[in-house]
Amino acid sequence: MIAHVAEAGEERGRVVLRLGPTGSMSDIALEAAVRVAQAFQSEIESLFIEDQRLFDLASFPFAREVSLSGRQTRAISAEDIARELRALSAALNRKVAETARRAEVPVRFRTIRDEPVHALAAACTESGPWNVVALAEPLTSGGAGYLAELFAAVEGATGFVLVGPAARRTNGPVVAVIEDVVRVAPMLRAAERLASVTGGDARLLLAGDDGERLHLMEGQVRLMLAEAAAKPLIAGSVRSDPAAILSALRRLGAGFAIVQFGGCLARREAGFSPLAAALEGPLFLVR
Repeated sequence: MIAHVAEAGEERGRVVLRLGPTGSMSDIALEAAVRVAQAFQSEIESLFIEDQRLFDLASFPFAREVSLSGRQTRAISAEDIARELRALSAALNRKVAETARRAEVPVRFRTIRDEPVHALAAACTESGPWNVVALAEPLTSGGAGYLAELFAAVEGATGFVLVGPAARRTNGPVVAVIEDVVRVAPMLRAAERLASVTGGDARLLLAGDDGERLHLMEGQVRLMLAEAAAKPLIAGSVRSDPAAILSALRRLGAGFAIVQFGGCLARREAGFSPLAAALEGPLFLVR
């Protein structure tokens, strides 16, 4: 699938910034969402999801809230949960609104009470299929299963933007990791768009199983790029090994890394925590 976001006014997609009841929002994740919206001339929908499971829990008479000290407990009230979530949503959205205003990116706000994955899938189905979902909360260990679930359930999204706990920038080169030459054109277009707003340039990092494969890939890619008016930089070739690719991305100082979900770095069955922990910029996972 093409890594693409619908332009503002098309009503066929947008950057969906997923906010949730934990209240955790990375400044870099917010900035990354704004950068993607700028690059594709899109808008942002700040989607605060009130997890229905919290209200289901509150309906049980034995459910209790424990204080941070552990010395006090109180009954959980659905009304209290709703009030606290409204206050949290308002605080987060004020920050989103200010960041979007400075970047001159249109933004709208919405709250949904539902199971989180279903809410996100429904929001992207209503206006799609050209959505990109930005996760406001930094990725932690155990994120692989959640991301695999999102990719399977949220059919109206072309990709997901996420950050890890070490993320500290969005500026710099945009590096697209190419594991299959048929992906060059769409990933390069996405990289060039992002590079236009990050102050860097678009670069390709080729990843293959062995030296012979890499040599063949490099020749094919150079032929594909021969007619390009502006030649993107082939930043290097590395073996299809996560550690080697991550080392190259860090050496290149990638502002954004564009990676195919299901490839070497983002296998569906593998953990994403090493990937997220190693990157100092956002990760754009595409289908």
